Amino acid sequence: MDIADNALMTLADLKSLSGIANTDTSNDVKLQFLINSASQEIENILGRKIKKSQYTEKAKGNNRLTIKTKNYPLLEVAEIKTNGSLVNELDYSFEESGIIEGIRPWGASGLQQGISNFMVQRSSNIEISYTAGYILPKDATTLEPRTLPYDLELSAYRMINGLVALTEQGTEGLKSFSISDVSWTWDKEYMQSVLPTILRYREVRI
Repeated sequence: MDIADNALMTLADLKSLSGIANTDTSNDVKLQFLINSASQEIENILGRKIKKSQYTEKAKGNNRLTIKTKNYPLLEVAEIKTNGSLVNELDYSFEESGIIEGIRPWGASGLQQGISNFMVQRSSNIEISYTAGYILPKDATTLEPRTLPYDLELSAYRMINGLVALTEQGTEGLKSFSISDVSWTWDKEYMQSVLPTILRYREVRI
């Protein structure tokens, strides 16, 4: 088993924090599974992708000055199209939170219905191509150091450490731990302790 693309910590870091020698590979498969599982659970809670990558998504015009990308921190907007036409990059600005503000409302596309001419949207008429996310520890280089907040990485470690502690028997530690034991049950104390930290990075709504 390999570390997943969205893993929030490396196998070497988990071993170091857990007091496991790097040369001890007897539980590597279990440790990698735990890293992958905890990272995915955190991503599920946040409702977005964490890894820095390029994304293209469609959105519906809202007749407001602001729209928002699903993934963030928003690092770069490559292009925006409305109804297939390219929007001039001087006609909008963006924030790390994912909010994109235009100089004019992002118009909806649809049919006018009823006496009040209420707009019924037919499609997602805005296409946004952008770069967003954090540089994960496993992807960090000298030129591009990690940007993942340390408290998110610590949350993954505390989830892993807490789960293993609950399933340990005697002094066997990881040897007694089975992959089938993985269950992120939020009524557990160790899970409740990390939830406030994770939720601080949840979506900003507009």
